[in-house]
Amino acid sequence: MENKDSQTEVVEEQNEDKQAETKKNGISFESQSELDSFMDKKVSKAIETARSKWEEEAKEREDKAKKLARMTEADRIKAEQADRDKELSKREQELKRLEYSIQAKSTLAEAGLPNEDELVSLILSDDVETTNNNINYLKKVIADSVNKRVDELSKQKTPNASSTKLSGAVSIAELAQKNRVIK
Repeated sequence: MENKDSQTEVVEEQNEDKQAETKKNGISFESQSELDSFMDKKVSKAIETARSKWEEEAKEREDKAKKLARMTEADRIKAEQADRDKELSKREQELKRLEYSIQAKSTLAEAGLPNEDELVSLILSDDVETTNNNINYLKKVIADSVNKRVDELSKQKTPNASSTKLSGAVSIAELAQKNRVIK
């Protein structure tokens, strides 16, 4: 009996976890079979996408191997060198981009601006000068926006003549006369 209760508790916890997951994703299901069907479709789609990607990569490798097999030794060496050069230049570009990203974060921090990755990705370019120009433009836009908002908030309305005297208020002379200790 106790084993049955623990199994029931485990099933209930799993159901609660699934319900919490569906609430988080904004999807709800009427029954377990609907949830299972939904999950099967998602998993099948993910597997199909991965399979097509693997097949495409395998075909590319096969085509490359056939191409290399038809080449002479000198052509093969040149092709392999070209591939290495291409890969090396790609890595160099990635390293430069990473370096620019780090510099951009530092420059944003120095300027007192947020330096989150999303903002850096917006201003980052392929060279330092353009990235710095983007940062300066961002600083200018933010400063202008802040100044406009401050100006809007600091504008005061001119008081009306009727608002200078409070309704039902007693003048200072009347208050002094009323609160006088020695008369």
